[in-house]
Amino acid sequence: MRGLSGFLALLSLALAQTVSLPKPEGPVVEVVAPNANATFKIQGCARDQEGKVVCAVQIQSNARTNQQLTVLHQSVRAISARGFSYPGYLSVEGGQVEASRSVFSLPAGNRASGKLIFPQVPKEETFFAAIYAGGLEFRGIPIGQAPAPQVQAATPQSQGASTPPAGAWDYRRFTVGPFTFELQSGPKVICWPCWFSFEYTVTASQDAELEMRFDQTRTITEGGLQTTGGDFRVSGGRSDFLAGIPLRVTILLDANLAQPEQIQQILYTEFEVFDGKDWQRVVFRNVPIQK
Repeated sequence: MRGLSGFLALLSLALAQTVSLPKPEGPVVEVVAPNANATFKIQGCARDQEGKVVCAVQIQSNARTNQQLTVLHQSVRAISARGFSYPGYLSVEGGQVEASRSVFSLPAGNRASGKLIFPQVPKEETFFAAIYAGGLEFRGIPIGQAPAPQVQAATPQSQGASTPPAGAWDYRRFTVGPFTFELQSGPKVICWPCWFSFEYTVTASQDAELEMRFDQTRTITEGGLQTTGGDFRVSGGRSDFLAGIPLRVTILLDANLAQPEQIQQILYTEFEVFDGKDWQRVVFRNVPIQK
């Protein structure tokens, strides 16, 4: 009994000592690639119509020189919450997907849109504990139920003249955080007051509140005419989205110009969308007006 008492006393003393541990870490959706001097951000993951898991990725160059980047397919994989490892690959707009690697250009200071594609993830998987791509590690990524856009390997030849200018987003389809915007009509000029109106179908990959702001909005049209201000409207008046259920969203940009109906093109416009963590600035260039 004396030996047992001594052991319990030592155990009690050990438990009473203070143990220094780091704080728990949460999800990681944004990682800086030091070798490329670029920031990679996963904006959300969802299944496409073929059942593949597609994760939208935004790549922001922080460099002062143009770069040609390569990501080997063997470096891309996702680890599910059940511990399974699933291979994948990266596809970037304007780049090439080859047999063993993806290659794309990243102009200095510009942003590129890409997708991590995982073709063989069973439907019972709903969460990635980790995603690895080109030596980068992301953690805690849910797989939403919204249908993701169909993914094809983009090449400069196939993109042609429809490629958005460098530094611009594709106004026809873009993703910010869990929200994917797909253009249904517009932009059109509507009056009074006069607006440039974009009609989108928006789907969220998870339950989320759509927040947009137009404080710094600047719209430039032909002849150097400028306006500021804008607004957005969600059908039914509620801006809280349920995962996988599309809603109609109208984006309105101030068109308080002389004879706005004669404008043929929006040369530049910008607004901001909250991605759940930060405000993202969305930029459109050279957008034709629908008559």
